[in-house]
Amino acid sequence: MSGTLLRIKLSLSQDTDVPPDARCGAMCSQCLSYQKGHCPSCPQGNEKTRSSCQLFQCASKKDTVCTECPDILHCAVYRTYSHQCPFITPVVMRDSLPEGQGFLVKERVLEESLNLFTDRIIRGDFGLIVMRQSPEVLSGILPLRRIPVVQLNQTTTEDSNLDPTNLARLHLTIQEFFEAAPRATVLLEGMEYLIVHNGIDRMLRFVHSIIEFVKIYKSRFITLVDPRVLEDEELALLERELVSVSP
Repeated sequence: MSGTLLRIKLSLSQDTDVPPDARCGAMCSQCLSYQKGHCPSCPQGNEKTRSSCQLFQCASKKDTVCTECPDILHCAVYRTYSHQCPFITPVVMRDSLPEGQGFLVKERVLEESLNLFTDRIIRGDFGLIVMRQSPEVLSGILPLRRIPVVQLNQTTTEDSNLDPTNLARLHLTIQEFFEAAPRATVLLEGMEYLIVHNGIDRMLRFVHSIIEFVKIYKSRFITLVDPRVLEDEELALLERELVSVSP
């Protein structure tokens, strides 16, 4: 990530002060699929199934977990097999967002979109949040403690802030995150704010380009909009680029 225009450290999705539930770093006990009874969790599941996981085998041999391994960003095993959990079933897949897509949540406040993002972090994804609001609204959410946050702000020059009119810089930041992270999910809060500063046409091109990278890197992109703020035509255009998710 040394070439990133913003100085964002690629954080691990697991709080390394607490032992993870699975060797890959997924927090199984907090996962929606585990709570619904759709997945037994890696540690409690069938031993033969668990042993078929290449990540489990690799981490076991190294006596570590993936999110604590210093080689994770360059690990061919992780990049190859991190999308192939043997405990994934059609029911488990319905509990979360499929990879390679962008998602639009129509809501007034940051709630369901944040829940969807947090679920992906619990499942082991690397995460990046871009937001208009102060990052303080995320305080107290343990799975997000180590997630890098970029704040859209015109008035300050801190490394973690970004001018909303600089779409090229924002695009490169997200693009490089997708390239660096073995499994990535990006949450963008502030779509209306960006449209005000850049216009709907530029934002549609921006979103379309981001989704192309999402497909290439088998990642996920989540954004939210308040349907009261946008014109019906603007909302319809965004819905053509993104998969609508009901709160």
